[in-house]
Amino acid sequence: MRYKFDNMNNEQLKDLARLVAEELIKQIEVKQLDALFTESLGDPYELLVAELARLMTLLSSYEDSEQYEKAAIIKNKIDRLQRQIEKL
Repeated sequence: MRYKFDNMNNEQLKDLARLVAEELIKQIEVKQLDALFTESLGDPYELLVAELARLMTLLSSYEDSEQYEKAAIIKNKIDRLQRQIEKL
Protein backbone atom coordinates (compact mmCIF):
# COMPACT_ATOMS: atom_id res chain seq x y z
CA MET A 1 0.00 0.00 0.00
CA ARG A 2 1.39 3.36 -0.97
CA TYR A 3 0.41 6.67 0.55
CA LYS A 4 0.56 10.01 -1.15
CA PHE A 5 2.01 12.78 0.94
CA ASP A 6 2.28 15.28 -1.90
CA ASN A 7 -0.60 17.34 -0.52
CA MET A 8 0.98 17.65 2.93
CA ASN A 9 3.29 20.49 3.77
CA ASN A 10 6.48 20.04 5.77
CA GLU A 11 4.83 21.03 9.06
CA GLN A 12 2.03 18.50 8.59
CA LEU A 13 4.55 15.76 7.84
CA LYS A 14 6.46 16.65 11.01
CA ASP A 15 3.23 16.49 13.03
CA LEU A 16 2.42 13.09 11.56
CA ALA A 17 5.93 11.81 12.30
CA ARG A 18 5.68 13.10 15.88
CA LEU A 19 2.35 11.33 16.43
CA VAL A 20 3.71 8.05 15.05
CA ALA A 21 6.84 8.33 17.20
CA GLU A 22 4.79 9.06 20.35
CA GLU A 23 2.58 6.02 19.75
CA LEU A 24 5.59 3.77 19.19
CA ILE A 25 7.22 5.02 22.38
CA LYS A 26 4.02 4.35 24.35
CA GLN A 27 3.83 0.82 23.00
CA ILE A 28 7.48 0.14 23.84
CA GLU A 29 7.05 1.53 27.35
CA VAL A 30 4.00 -0.68 27.98
CA LYS A 31 5.88 -3.76 26.78
CA GLN A 32 8.90 -2.93 28.91
CA LEU A 33 6.74 -2.42 32.00
CA ASP A 34 4.98 -5.69 31.33
CA ALA A 35 8.28 -7.55 31.04
CA LEU A 36 9.62 -5.89 34.19
CA PHE A 37 6.57 -6.78 36.27
CA THR A 38 6.39 -10.33 34.97
CA GLU A 39 10.06 -10.99 35.72
CA SER A 40 10.10 -9.44 39.18
CA LEU A 41 6.83 -10.71 40.62
CA GLY A 42 5.96 -14.23 41.64
CA ASP A 43 2.92 -13.87 43.89
CA PRO A 44 -0.34 -14.30 41.90
CA TYR A 45 -1.93 -11.32 43.68
CA GLU A 46 1.03 -9.10 42.81
CA LEU A 47 0.91 -10.29 39.20
CA LEU A 48 -2.79 -9.44 38.96
CA VAL A 49 -2.25 -5.98 40.46
CA ALA A 50 0.69 -5.37 38.13
CA GLU A 51 -1.40 -6.43 35.14
CA LEU A 52 -4.17 -4.13 36.32
CA ALA A 53 -1.72 -1.21 36.43
CA ARG A 54 -0.45 -2.05 32.95
CA LEU A 55 -3.98 -2.20 31.55
CA MET A 56 -4.92 1.09 33.17
CA THR A 57 -1.89 2.73 31.58
CA LEU A 58 -2.86 1.26 28.23
CA LEU A 59 -6.47 2.41 28.68
CA SER A 60 -5.29 5.94 29.37
CA SER A 61 -3.09 5.86 26.29
CA TYR A 62 -5.95 4.69 24.07
CA GLU A 63 -8.29 7.31 25.49
CA ASP A 64 -5.71 10.06 24.96
CA SER A 65 -5.26 9.02 21.35
CA GLU A 66 -9.05 8.69 20.89
CA GLN A 67 -8.88 4.98 20.08
CA TYR A 68 -12.16 4.28 21.80
CA GLU A 69 -12.77 0.79 20.42
CA LYS A 70 -9.45 -0.42 21.81
CA ALA A 71 -10.15 1.43 25.06
CA ALA A 72 -13.47 -0.40 25.43
CA ILE A 73 -11.73 -3.77 25.01
CA ILE A 74 -9.14 -2.86 27.63
CA LYS A 75 -11.88 -1.61 29.98
CA ASN A 76 -13.59 -5.01 29.77
CA LYS A 77 -10.30 -6.72 30.62
CA ILE A 78 -9.82 -4.36 33.57
CA ASP A 79 -13.31 -5.17 34.88
CA ARG A 80 -12.64 -8.93 34.69
CA LEU A 81 -9.28 -8.52 36.38
CA GLN A 82 -10.77 -6.45 39.19
CA ARG A 83 -13.33 -9.20 39.82
CA GLN A 84 -10.50 -11.76 39.99
CA ILE A 85 -8.62 -9.62 42.50
CA GLU A 86 -11.74 -9.22 44.65
CA LYS A 87 -12.09 -13.02 44.84
CA LEU A 88 -8.61 -13.42 46.31
